[in-house]
Amino acid sequence: MANHQTAGYGRLNRDFYSPEDSGLYISFLIPVVGETFNPGLLTTMTAVASVEAIQKHFPVKLQIKWVNDLIWNNRKVGGILAEAITDPMTNQLSGVVIGIGVNLYTKSFPDAIQQIATSLSKEPIIPDQTDFVADFVTSFFEYLKTYQSADFMDQYRQLSSVIGKQVQVQFQNRTVSGVVNTIDEQGRLILQTDQEQLKISSGEIVHVRPIKKAFGN
Repeated sequence: MANHQTAGYGRLNRDFYSPEDSGLYISFLIPVVGETFNPGLLTTMTAVASVEAIQKHFPVKLQIKWVNDLIWNNRKVGGILAEAITDPMTNQLSGVVIGIGVNLYTKSFPDAIQQIATSLSKEPIIPDQTDFVADFVTSFFEYLKTYQSADFMDQYRQLSSVIGKQVQVQFQNRTVSGVVNTIDEQGRLILQTDQEQLKISSGEIVHVRPIKKAFGN
């Protein structure tokens, strides 16, 4: 755990702004045993656990933008990144590092992200962050115990900022547009285009529009 990162990064190797004493940056190393590991479920689980812990201490109502962004007032306050660890001898998956960065009290952001990022508060409102960090860690491991059962997916769907919205998604070197029907029990985005229904397990939502814009109506 750290309160400052000098080289923080997120998905697609983008920089993650991590100024000193204004955020929480924490990583968990999770051993992987067997072939049943589902990285999509681990990321969605971590998002739900993070929202639960944050909302205990901050007067905010968060949403989750598929798959890994924590959103408040339509701006990003946190992100989650899962990275695989492989055994150099066997080249088999041996673990996953799941990292979470949350903007707690960040007052300003670089020009490139100041219109899309925000923080939970502009001034410190937690006198002692020990309880907050303890709740954060406890929430994560409580969900981790049963994450493969996907019991938390109903909560994830309730927190989703994209279900029922028309979106553009970048995946497999292409961009598709459609309406998000739901997010399934495997954490996949169920996207209805004007031609087909897609089940997308990884990708990036690049734009969200109201449902009334769907398919040119």
